Amino acid sequence: MTPPLTEVEIRQRVRNHLSRRLAQPRTRAFEELGIEGGSSRVDVVIVGKSIDAFEIKSDFDNFNRLRNQIHAYNRVFDTVTLVTGPTHVIPAHLLMPSWWGIACVARSEKSRLTYKVLRKASKNLLQNPRSLATLLWKEEALLTLAAYDSLPPKSHRATRAELQDRLATELSLNSLRASVAQHLLNRQPPTARPPSRPDDGSLHLGASYSDFRCLV
Repeated sequence: MTPPLTEVEIRQRVRNHLSRRLAQPRTRAFEELGIEGGSSRVDVVIVGKSIDAFEIKSDFDNFNRLRNQIHAYNRVFDTVTLVTGPTHVIPAHLLMPSWWGIACVARSEKSRLTYKVLRKASKNLLQNPRSLATLLWKEEALLTLAAYDSLPPKSHRATRAELQDRLATELSLNSLRASVAQHLLNRQPPTARPPSRPDDGSLHLGASYSDFRCLV
């Protein structure tokens, strides 16, 4: 009987699986990305032509917290994939939205970790512009509004939430998604962030292909 899979083991296998995708131009990974003001965190997010989330559940985890997070993920990402160990495969199919992808990391007889896509993720039709806009920092929201000639007078005095509200109401979902992806791709590593940037309580670990590969 093979031992149960830990979160660390599954995360490492997810990194391996995604490394080829990260070799593509203008593609980046974020780990422990906070959404909706830091109320939820996503294990791995890949930003490129789309913004795709990967949530990890090990054999030692349960779905109690995820039940509450599902709706938040639905409001933000283009696709969501649950990556789990063999213990949770059946519950995952029963509990996860039908458009979520499901992948299983398992331990082979030779103790190698395999990654198998059980259900491919479909496009999310439930995205909420306001929730998507929460991925932007204040200065990024200002730049986005300026790019679309929607910068109101004294907008620099507006709060981050007020700017995000404007983006959600004035931009189409496609335009907003493209702007969010662009700003995420352009962010500097955490050590290079300006100290004046308001903190939303979330951790953004941006990684290029070479950075992400080093974590494997």
